Amino acid sequence: MTKEAFEGKLNALVPQPDPEITAALFAFGQELGQEEACDGVRELLNSMSFVSRHFSAVTTQSVYEIIQHGSAALPGEMVAAAVYLENGNTLQDVAEMADLGMLMCFHCPRDMEELSPLALCVVTEGGHSRCFHTLHFGTFDPDTALRSARQYAHDRQISVTDALLSLTTDMVLDANGGAKKILVGGDPDMTQALSAVFSRCPAAAARLTFDADRSQTAVEYNPLWLELRQKQGPAQSGMQLTV
Repeated sequence: MTKEAFEGKLNALVPQPDPEITAALFAFGQELGQEEACDGVRELLNSMSFVSRHFSAVTTQSVYEIIQHGSAALPGEMVAAAVYLENGNTLQDVAEMADLGMLMCFHCPRDMEELSPLALCVVTEGGHSRCFHTLHFGTFDPDTALRSARQYAHDRQISVTDALLSLTTDMVLDANGGAKKILVGGDPDMTQALSAVFSRCPAAAARLTFDADRSQTAVEYNPLWLELRQKQGPAQSGMQLTV
């Protein structure tokens, strides 16, 4: 992508574009492409587009300006930064988090039109509930996930909750599954932040409930996410809604 094309697309996404910031982000994207053999420029644009559609204008502007405050946010860190900013963290707070590597490996949008696959997840077992989140909403069936977890729990003599935490999107139990795991269990701060912004923006698509005691699942959609999905159209969202 040419610098001119990048500038035109990025400047259309932010409330108050600045020539120096836009140029710095283009240079950063080019640097990423050289270091990691990826299209860093396009990935930055994808992430900024995602942020602009799922978060407030104030948050979008702040994510755009992170590069002015020390360590630039990577494409896979921008959405995490937006969640914390929407929840009230300052721009300096988030810049420091990026510098410390606290935002890494969250979510890197695939294209400029991607609809948020982030969702809250509540697992109830033995009368107690625990909250997590997922980066894969719309790519797995909750009923199948719970059924698979219950079977694995029975076979391995572990809790259903632990089975869900090791379950991957292809319904395989893999404690080392990394980004393929359907639930993120080791980042309670992000879970709390997503919960806090649920009613304010469409970033968190839904709240999933896995009730191991009753062998039931439920999906509470975020109305703001549904509204955004309707505007974009099912073909662009690439997701199948769970009934």
